[in-house]
Amino acid sequence: MSTVLKTKVTQKSPEAINLEIRKEDFESFCNAIGLYKKEFLEILDASEKNHREGRVKERKSLYELIPKEK
Repeated sequence: MSTVLKTKVTQKSPEAINLEIRKEDFESFCNAIGLYKKEFLEILDASEKNHREGRVKERKSLYELIPKEK
């Protein structure tokens, strides 16, 4: 089932888009982008465990995680 969310673009630049979401719609927004999915929450738990145990690597960008095409 799709959810219609009202948003307002408050600022736009080549690098970013800022959205304004009403407090009443925040939970629906999080659900729509998958922040409540079981798989996502499991990944967060594993990441937090790795961080606590010192298994971290500093990154300059999340693009470093994307495999390079050969």
